Amino acid sequence: MLKRKKAMPNIPVSSMADIAFLLLVFFMVTSVLDSDPDVQVALPEVPGGEQLNKKIANIYLSADENKSIYYNTMRMSLPEAINNVRAKLSTNPDLKVLIHADKELTYSEVDTVFEFLKEAGALKVSLVTQTNPGGK
Repeated sequence: MLKRKKAMPNIPVSSMADIAFLLLVFFMVTSVLDSDPDVQVALPEVPGGEQLNKKIANIYLSADENKSIYYNTMRMSLPEAINNVRAKLSTNPDLKVLIHADKELTYSEVDTVFEFLKEAGALKVSLVTQTNPGGK
């Protein structure tokens, strides 16, 4: 007696992608997304950004031949600017320091300012950049 070779079971997988897509569409259509509740909230008003200015210090780093540094609007040396930040931190520990650095400056020049601010105790330091509409 001859033994017959058993045929391997054949599973059709050609329509698996269609089934997966249909299941995905089904679950997307039938799921419920949480949305914001229809609760009216009256937010408090802040007069003219006055409080915001008390919580922010700006340091401007210029790429001119003198590498000028400005603290808010006053031109001064880097140690003087850091001392002003340190003084402001003593009265407002939640101070945010914004560094406006010229794009022509080297990384080490900007990093020096970050290191001085870290030594002064400024924990919330950000580097300001310019954004283009559309992400270009």
